[in-house]
Amino acid sequence: MSTWVVQVVVVALFALTCGVLAIAWMRRRLGTAAIGLFVVALVAWVIAFVAITTEFRDANDFATCDESCTTTHYLAAVGFIAPPLLIALAGLAMIVARGSRWRLRRTRENHS
Repeated sequence: MSTWVVQVVVVALFALTCGVLAIAWMRRRLGTAAIGLFVVALVAWVIAFVAITTEFRDANDFATCDESCTTTHYLAAVGFIAPPLLIALAGLAMIVARGSRWRLRRTRENHS
């Protein structure tokens, strides 16, 4: 397997997701975006897990396919590796959104 392809796709997904979360934060929708990211990443990981465990189109050999890698192998690799990273990013975004709301509420209470 050409791991550079998987690495580029994972890094690109991470960068795009960070950009989307930054835009959501500027529009005060970070919590909603984080929940959406969590759900999408979880669904993607479950689909990849099911494909790997049921050996759908030989997806379970994504780590050892060497020269005979297909698109299914690459999708299984990205679908199995990227979602945990995106779930962690969604968790961080949820913490930031909650902290922002807490800080705003504390500021309002102190000025009353």
